[in-house]
Amino acid sequence: MDFIRSIMTPHPSSIQSSDNIQVAYDMIKRQKFRHLPVLDASGKLVGILSDRDLQRVMKREKVSLIEENYSFDSDEIVETVMSWPVKVISESTTIKTAARLMLQDKLSALVITDLNNKLMGIVTTDDFLRHIVHSEGSSDLPLLSTLPQLFT
Repeated sequence: MDFIRSIMTPHPSSIQSSDNIQVAYDMIKRQKFRHLPVLDASGKLVGILSDRDLQRVMKREKVSLIEENYSFDSDEIVETVMSWPVKVISESTTIKTAARLMLQDKLSALVITDLNNKLMGIVTTDDFLRHIVHSEGSSDLPLLSTLPQLFT
């Protein structure tokens, strides 16, 4: 039986609930994440912040036909934007059970905590896809890098 600890990202980056959302946006953009666990001052998990949460409060300013600037209210903090309560699982949850929970609740990430609600890891749909690709071996057909030409 495969457990979630074998595919999760251990010790993921996180953010404090009192941090400014611009800091969170910059972190997500720089590190190319879509989810950040949110911790309180004592280090306990209190929520999760997704790129979708940020998009809901983002101000967009069109600079040109192909470029936009993004900004946020300067006094808005993560706590006011994050999703909560957050679904958590333990490291000993099976991969199948975690996948079933994500499908059932339409989640794109689950946070892994210990019994004291301390952050241990995160598992996302990307982790599941990586697991499937790696477990299938290299005998698959190569991925197409571009779509075939439909019109000539």
